[in-house]
Amino acid sequence: MMKSLQTWKYRNYLAWLGPFFLTMGLTAGLVAGRWGVLPLSLLGLGLLICLGWLLTRTSGLRQLLNQRSTQEGTNAAIATLAVLCIFVFVNMLGDRLNHRIDLTENQIFTLAPQTVELVQTLEQPTRVVVFDVAPNAQDRDLLQTYRQRNPTQFNYEYLDPQLEPGIAQRFGVQTFGEVHLEQGDRRQLVQTVNAGERLTERRLTNALARITSDRQSRIYFLQGHGERLLQPGQGGLSETLVNLETDNFSVETLNLAENPQVPSDAAVVVLAGPERSLLPEEIDALQQFQQRRSGLLVMVDPQVNPELEPLLDDWGVRLSDRLLYDPVAGRDGVVTVVTSYGPHPITQELQNAISFYPLARPLEISNSEDVQVTPLLITSPETQARRIDEEGNLLPPDSTNEPAGEMALGAAFSRPIAAEDTAGPTEATEADALGNNEDALPEARLVVIGNSTFATDGLVNQQVNKDVFLNAINWLSQDDGQSFAVRPAEPTNRRITLSNTQQIGLALGSMGLLPLVGLGMAIALWWRRR
Repeated sequence: MMKSLQTWKYRNYLAWLGPFFLTMGLTAGLVAGRWGVLPLSLLGLGLLICLGWLLTRTSGLRQLLNQRSTQEGTNAAIATLAVLCIFVFVNMLGDRLNHRIDLTENQIFTLAPQTVELVQTLEQPTRVVVFDVAPNAQDRDLLQTYRQRNPTQFNYEYLDPQLEPGIAQRFGVQTFGEVHLEQGDRRQLVQTVNAGERLTERRLTNALARITSDRQSRIYFLQGHGERLLQPGQGGLSETLVNLETDNFSVETLNLAENPQVPSDAAVVVLAGPERSLLPEEIDALQQFQQRRSGLLVMVDPQVNPELEPLLDDWGVRLSDRLLYDPVAGRDGVVTVVTSYGPHPITQELQNAISFYPLARPLEISNSEDVQVTPLLITSPETQARRIDEEGNLLPPDSTNEPAGEMALGAAFSRPIAAEDTAGPTEATEADALGNNEDALPEARLVVIGNSTFATDGLVNQQVNKDVFLNAINWLSQDDGQSFAVRPAEPTNRRITLSNTQQIGLALGSMGLLPLVGLGMAIALWWRRR
């Protein structure tokens, strides 16, 4: 039969039928997206035909293999195949064992500790859905970095809202570029990306924190004594307000002069930069607030006396009437730069980081019964506590009685309270805490910082000022689900703004002056060689 095939005059047509059926099988399988009976049958038939044709060419094939050119071509093909296999193997190793070095100023391509902690502790499957036509390489790289931290619980997907109208309607998509987060039955819009604004770690991490949290603590900012306002402007706290809301806090204002009682749903009360003294009724209301599970943040600038002694003396802390002065710092030494922090949950992740406090006052701390004290913000050994006159000028240093060295600019205080003193919504909070940790006891907590400027607009998002403030709020709220890690950094704005005259000068210099200089140098060199 083999001899009859070799003498069959139509055997050369097998060379065309074999590739034809192979092409049909591959096309059918790729178009259908599955390899069923028809694609596999076509591929099998094509392979049989090609094999039959080779069998009819055994004599010519043997002669072809003995040729030197065939041997050299075979060696080249094997070498090429070996190089391709090595290339694929190296890429597989690079994908599984990849490691990147982030050389950017703010480490914007490295996930912050808060993000890593949050993603690794996800207990439910969480999915990011980007409704866009074409995936962006930068966004995909960021999402892949998240997924590498917890591939079992975190995933992402790109969908075209026009091809998936049902899913887009379920998420409430209004435009291209919307990024949504889904966990179980909960969905949340992260942001809308476009050519000028890409997906950021800060927004995605904050959305993760909100969607995984079952509790929203309420923060009250005390007003009525010249405190800083939650509004944009010089000395305002609008950026701090945004930071609190993105961390899943509900923020309200509180005027105790109108109703001298702290609301029962208050987790934290903030006294930010008062310029006038509090009324006795207001002091009493804050003291009653601290008889239950509570958190109070006091930030007082120099040269003011809000008369908080009745409130702070029980904790063993007083606000010094001096001004911190660092002779090696800028701005005449009145900006206190802190790089040393106490061993406390608020500052445990901030070691060696920089926070700064313009016009700050030190704290005078003494021991008090049942109060646990931890200095948070510790000045440098060169810092001095200088007196100031009524006009705000620094007085010459008094060498005989001038406090200097490491001093506490901020401190955290806590003391246990009787369980029967808790009331209202705080009972549920306490029960949750006791259920999660059998050793947890209800506490009254206090944080005192001798400066409020560090949390104002334009300064709060510099260095780790934001982390100091938000970590203090998290600790005061006594929510076990809160994170005290460093939050994601934003890229530093390095844009150069040029006036019209500067733009014209730059254009003339780059397109006119520099080419003329090059031409002149070329002419001079040509003339010299002549």
